[in-house]
Amino acid sequence: MKNLAYSVIAPDKKLKTMKPIVENYHSLIKKFKELEDDLTPDKIHDKRVILRRIFPILSAYGIKLSKVKNAEKAFELYGKLRDIQVQLEKLKEVEFTVDLNEYLYFLKDREQELQQKVLKFSKKKEIKFPQLDKTRKADYSKIKEKANRQLDKLVERVQMLTVDDATEIHALRIDFKKFRYLVEVLALIENIDETKIGKLKVYQDLLGEIHDYEVLISGIKKFLKKTKPEDEIDVDWLEDLQNTLIETFDNETEQIVEVCRDVIATVTKS
Repeated sequence: MKNLAYSVIAPDKKLKTMKPIVENYHSLIKKFKELEDDLTPDKIHDKRVILRRIFPILSAYGIKLSKVKNAEKAFELYGKLRDIQVQLEKLKEVEFTVDLNEYLYFLKDREQELQQKVLKFSKKKEIKFPQLDKTRKADYSKIKEKANRQLDKLVERVQMLTVDDATEIHALRIDFKKFRYLVEVLALIENIDETKIGKLKVYQDLLGEIHDYEVLISGIKKFLKKTKPEDEIDVDWLEDLQNTLIETFDNETEQIVEVCRDVIATVTKS
């Protein structure tokens, strides 16, 4: 892989290289602030995605997430609210085979409680994003190196994956997200085929849907364990739907690895 560290790039090349990334960073911050008080499911998801897209950009400037004031707390709160909202959305999509009305009431109450917490947090603790000057020194090669390391980690996890282990699938999903968002940063200044990035999104969405079922199944089981209803309620039907998605993903693991490697190969040749 070519060494694209700034020590070997001319000043005008340096500015030209990083400018689109910095502009994208400022655009993401602007969008985040526009959505900050919006607590609807789609917008909560959008804000979490924005934060994930910002992280690799900051990494190129040697800025750790812990240096972004209130970002970690916001991400944690958004995640809790998002998990509740995902369950509510998922229950709208599936046809009940058991009585889950009590759980629905619980979810709606929990959603309102978390919405109030997020709203209170947003008003009192605004996230402070670092300002990045277009001429500020950064090491673009770090993004490439990180993407390569993330690819190796992702491929190893796919090859070692036990598809009936929810913990492993969740870890794979997180790694896949990190890889895709790194690729999207690289695509700002590299000629990466958009269809390849689109394929990454398709695979990430599939993993996301598997995770959504896992959150719902786990949530119902915890609720039933705590409330101990008179009539026994099982979630086998939900697990069957989840297993169908897992089987689809498992059948495509070779293609997934090939697409990921192809994306990085494109970047390495540039």
